[in-house]
Amino acid sequence: MGYTVRTALNAEEGLRLYRDCAPFNVVLIDYCVPESFDIDKRVDYCSFQRNGTRLAKAIRTFDPSQRIVILALDFRSVGDVPRPSELMNVPLLVDISAPRLRVALEKIEVDRAIKALTRVDQLRLQQFAMFKVRGLGRAAGGRDWQDLLQEALYRTLIGATDARNGRHWNKKVDLVKHLTEAMRSIASSWTRQFTAEAANTYLVSELQMCDSEGEEYSPLDHIASGHVLADDHLIEIDEEDRILAMLKDDADASRVLAGWMDGLKKNEILPRYGLDEKRYAAAVRRIRLKFLGKRGGDNEV
Repeated sequence: MGYTVRTALNAEEGLRLYRDCAPFNVVLIDYCVPESFDIDKRVDYCSFQRNGTRLAKAIRTFDPSQRIVILALDFRSVGDVPRPSELMNVPLLVDISAPRLRVALEKIEVDRAIKALTRVDQLRLQQFAMFKVRGLGRAAGGRDWQDLLQEALYRTLIGATDARNGRHWNKKVDLVKHLTEAMRSIASSWTRQFTAEAANTYLVSELQMCDSEGEEYSPLDHIASGHVLADDHLIEIDEEDRILAMLKDDADASRVLAGWMDGLKKNEILPRYGLDEKRYAAAVRRIRLKFLGKRGGDNEV
């Protein structure tokens, strides 16, 4: 995945390697890593040893900010893995297939990059957010610049796991620029939403009228709604989420499919999600195989 990797064969060597070479972008630790070279290879040490969590605690003591992922390969689910309370917020994988591992590493990178924003970067983002909210006027709907910036940060944080609602950060793009574009897009969506709502907004004086007997009524009481039923809209959203869930373990394919659902074309999807032609074509073939049961070219389904 483009990382430079240093490997240790046991916990003892791992701690020594970490102390000599830290910091790392991320440390991947086998939950059942041997304690040292002396362990009997015939012993099922996974049934009674927790050297992986002990190593993670030792590294956290050495550097509390170090990002760690524990690989619990001998367990069926995350809930089955015993771990101390101080490691409950450490990402834990029971399946290290490439897409799952890529998502875990991407979430760590995004979190690290956001926390590393300088004071100057934060001020630039704040100034841009304030400028956009002022320009929105009533379309902001009572939201302020902090709401706009926080939504951009939130969507970036979930971009690795939620292709539909999140915003994937292409590492080739400066994070400040990415967040700026995210705020621009969010502000535009607020404007579109406000415009749609404003078209159906009336003054109270327009809605309240009296008949010849002095009874109040509204001229809209007997007008049929032209809106799509809310239930139908929810059903449509549920169906899209169900389809995307079928590709939850395939990050590239889920992003391509989410892009199609948003009406994007290939030349728009590639830069948005940081894909190249080869990865896009492979993702399309996997989508065809998943939903159509056959392979095909790299055209859209």
